[in-house]
Amino acid sequence: MMQRFPDNQYAPQNLAAGGPLTTAFDGLKGLLLQCFPESKFKYRIVQPRMSIATWRQIAQAAPMIGMSWSSWHPSADQGVHFRGDAVFALFLLVKQSAPEDLLKGTQTMPGAMGMGNVATQCLHGKKLAGGTVAVRSVSNLEACGWIDDRVAIVTMSVAVKNLGYSPDQLTAEMTDFQSVNGGWSFELDTVSNGASDA
Repeated sequence: MMQRFPDNQYAPQNLAAGGPLTTAFDGLKGLLLQCFPESKFKYRIVQPRMSIATWRQIAQAAPMIGMSWSSWHPSADQGVHFRGDAVFALFLLVKQSAPEDLLKGTQTMPGAMGMGNVATQCLHGKKLAGGTVAVRSVSNLEACGWIDDRVAIVTMSVAVKNLGYSPDQLTAEMTDFQSVNGGWSFELDTVSNGASDA
């Protein structure tokens, strides 16, 4: 019988819980929290292909930091064990009373350019347990029909370079994953709508 552990009992490096991807994801959030504290900014996990209705719903939480994982590209010199640049998507949502304040912001609420700039300086070049952070792109997402004209979404592509397991750790994790207790339950969570707290 396969045992399913609660999410908070998965070790960060547990293979089934995401391993180094989860460690990097949590590390990025830790860096962001230094500049965007939870007392002022909401954090959400943003899934790919969310519906327009869900985007509109989470936009109500602005100012908000949305986080997602995009890809894991192998390094040219990875060798026997997979290593590569793990790429994460960040979505910085800002809201203003007047649309003309969305870019520069006001004295009381940040704008898109301010959020993008602060997040870039907060992340780029920083060291995490898994590797070094590199901001690959920062853009002002055009989201016609998703959100109203008083909300802007800054999208960022952020890589944690040369991320991977150590060989010893990977061997131990694979052995555990292939055991009865190491897999998944395959029971779907039918409550989630595509966005959750990061």
